[in-house]
Amino acid sequence: MVGNQFTRRHDVRVGVSLRPSALRWMRPAPFALCIGFAGALAVAMLQREQPFYTDSGGYWELGTTFSVLGHFSLLNFHDQLKGYSWPLVTYGLQTLSSDLAWTASATVKGFNALMFAVVGALLGPALAKAVWPAQPRWGISRRLALTALLIVFWRGFMNIPLSDFPALTMALVTLVAIARIDNPGWMLLAGVALGVTINIRVSYLPLMPAVLVLIAWEWFDQRGAAHASTAHRLLCVGLLVLGFAVASLPQSLSAHRYFKTWSFLAGATQPESEGEFYGPGIGVQSYDAFLSEGEVKIEGKYLYPEGQRLLERLPGGKVTSTSQYLGLYENHPLVMGGMLVRHVINGLDPLHDSPYAESTNGIGRTWGRIAGFLLLFVALLRVMWPEARRMLGRGRLRYLPTLVLCCVLTWPTQVERRYMLPVYVLVYVLALTPKWPKVFGDAGARRYRAAVLIGAAFMVYAAVVWYMTSDALNHLELVNGLTREIVQG
Repeated sequence: MVGNQFTRRHDVRVGVSLRPSALRWMRPAPFALCIGFAGALAVAMLQREQPFYTDSGGYWELGTTFSVLGHFSLLNFHDQLKGYSWPLVTYGLQTLSSDLAWTASATVKGFNALMFAVVGALLGPALAKAVWPAQPRWGISRRLALTALLIVFWRGFMNIPLSDFPALTMALVTLVAIARIDNPGWMLLAGVALGVTINIRVSYLPLMPAVLVLIAWEWFDQRGAAHASTAHRLLCVGLLVLGFAVASLPQSLSAHRYFKTWSFLAGATQPESEGEFYGPGIGVQSYDAFLSEGEVKIEGKYLYPEGQRLLERLPGGKVTSTSQYLGLYENHPLVMGGMLVRHVINGLDPLHDSPYAESTNGIGRTWGRIAGFLLLFVALLRVMWPEARRMLGRGRLRYLPTLVLCCVLTWPTQVERRYMLPVYVLVYVLALTPKWPKVFGDAGARRYRAAVLIGAAFMVYAAVVWYMTSDALNHLELVNGLTREIVQG
């Protein structure tokens, strides 16, 4: 009897001591990462290999500029428009492809599959945890669901080296790291990630002041409670600045060497004014590039007639300065406001899963568009329905608009759907966040109130979305003759 008791106690001890080690890779984050990567890689490899068109081909070519006569140097990079960070990654991918004797397309697919899995299984859930710290961590199913949504809606991006997902990934790293405001290591990582993010996509520049606001807000929330010392806070902020400087320094040195400026912003030496850059967006609701005969040579412009008429009344039919562009908002607020609303709504219309659409009928995937706008409604309901917000507990909701800011500078342009990628990912995260209140109450006439209000809101939402997107499709204009460099993958 004593022996049996000792055996049972011994078995319990052994089980407790072995379980953490044996199940380490069964924890939600690493397990979902592995499964998500395997699934994303399978989907990517099943896609046919295609050339690296337009911007993707340009990034791939820029990766070759770091090595001159066999000598590698960051200062060999000298492009006037693009930042060095993403071309540096493509240089690494080219080296890996050469060493492993893989095709360029296969190497890019593997890297992009890893990014999809990292965003879906790690960074997206980590952002949700940063916003609602009291919420339980996401389980395997939700992490895999987020990864699956990325694959379903964006799988056409998996076989080309564009900068959209790398920039998004680094922006999410920035926000996740900055949430650990009193940890020096995380603050250093946040600074590096912020610098790389802006270098990859200068349109993410609003993230920089937003990060400073997040820090100040966090310090304000800590008043009257135990918090880090002033010296420790200065250390963390100093490491944030140091990380940003280290990530931005190569761009500044390159810009000074070739273009006589110390600016860390890619494209800072371009003579084009903001008015000239944003002007073409006045007359269109959104933009697509279409494949034809194996090349990207058709532009799809979803015209905005009111904006077109406004442009025609301008001298020369175009905007020539920033002041002139800003004056249009003052003198024609309805037309310019309508343009921005159309850019946002049509930018969130998932017509295609690739930046280079193969169908020119302007319809795209109906099921994907319905699912995409339903997810958007669910996400809006999550943040606008008081009962749904309360069930999530106290949260740092300021992180949500911070991610949206990454898209603000692209809204007035000839917006493409990929420019809205941060908003799409935010929508997926909000839609998958757990804990929803009951739509129907327990008793009485008020039990149907929430359901009626939600139904009415959805009808208005659907009507607006249907009108805006249909108007865009009805004004699709296809322009032949888009020719840019194409690099074989």
